[in-house]
Parts: sequence; structure tokens; C-alpha cells
Amino acid sequence: MGPVASVIAAVATVGSTVASINAQKKATRAQVGIAQQQQQQQELAYRRQQRATIREAQVRRSQGMATSQAAGVVGSSVAGGGAASIGSQAGSALGFGSQISGLSSNITNLGISASGFQQQANMFSSLAQIGGNVFQATDGPARFKKWFG
Repeated sequence: MGPVASVIAAVATVGSTVASINAQKKATRAQVGIAQQQQQQQELAYRRQQRATIREAQVRRSQGMATSQAAGVVGSSVAGGGAASIGSQAGSALGFGSQISGLSSNITNLGISASGFQQQANMFSSLAQIGGNVFQATDGPARFKKWFG
């Protein structure tokens, strides 16, 4: 029973170590994916802030034109422009919300994947440790040295 247990323990140790390394690689890829999605999310927020600044300038310009119109200086096209601006801002806000929602969903899914892969890595690491302990307890190193030494 001793030699067979040593071989089984050695195989379990190697197999579990390889599985642990593969799961760790998957966890790393998922973490990289999370970082990429977060970067995209930040870039999107930055671009939105830029657009908000531009819109604010447009609103101010429109308000100035409205004031000019009240004074009788400018034609009535200001009213149409103001309405179009409001529609554009609403559409932009809806599009932004949709994009953020999608990115947040991707980040969540990648986090779940990373967590699962990390759990697999931990499990295989534990199995490898158990296999190594059994290998040591059954005098595996001495047997392997005797067989292959």
C-alpha cells in the first residue's frame, strides 16, 4: 500500500498544482478585464464631463441670445435651438446611462468570474498540499530516490 499511495500522492500533487496554476491564470485574466472595463468607464465619464462643459457653454449662449431677442435684436430661431438643445441633452444622458450600465454589468460579471477562478485555484492548491503531505507521510521522497536515484 505504501508505494502505491506515494505514487498517487505524487500524481495528485502535480495535477493539483497544474490545475491551481491554470485557475490562477484565469483569475488574473479576469482581473485584467475588470481593470480594462474600469478604465473604459473612467474614460466615458471624462468624455461626458467634457460634453457637459460644452453644453453648459451652449446654454449660456442660448440664454444670451434669448436676452438679445427680448431686447429685439435677434430672430426667433433661438426658441427652436433651445428646444433642440434640451432634446440633445436628454438623449446624451440616456446614452451615457446605458453605457455606464453595460460597463458596470461587465465589471460585475468579470468580478464573479475572477472570484470563481480564485476559489478553484485555492481548492487545487489545497489538494496539492494534501497530496504533498501524504507523499511525505508515506516516505515518498525516499521511495522515489530508491526507484529513480
